[in-house]
Amino acid sequence: MLFICTISVFNRYGKQLLDEMLQPHSLDWRDLVAILVLEQIPGASQSRLIPFLQTDKANITKILKALESKGLINRQIDQTDKRNRACSLTEQGQNLAPKLYNVLQEWEAICFQGIPEAEVEQYKATSEKITKIMMADQSFNEREGQ
Repeated sequence: MLFICTISVFNRYGKQLLDEMLQPHSLDWRDLVAILVLEQIPGASQSRLIPFLQTDKANITKILKALESKGLINRQIDQTDKRNRACSLTEQGQNLAPKLYNVLQEWEAICFQGIPEAEVEQYKATSEKITKIMMADQSFNEREGQ
């Protein structure tokens, strides 16, 4: 299978499975990512979430407003950039984060089911290398104004 097709299959079906596993929490994969990024980077700006959520500013705002209405995050005007909002988890969001890490562990276990641990570790190491290469290329493209 072509590499691009493999990535597409992983992306589509991996997200579908994760969304199913998150249904009991009334969340989807983007909600999970937003919460876990904010757990790791408290006070992150809305724009900081764009690369993690693979969408534009308008959709980021929709996702964050929905999380805010569920009582999971707070959004406040960023004092360093009034056009942006700084986001942080509420107590309810902080209490949910460990449960979301558990869902991710279960999801990963399903994804790697039947694959020997050595192969899983090799896959993770190779994926990390590919990600670094792709991110370096992205940084180059951004510097070149592309």
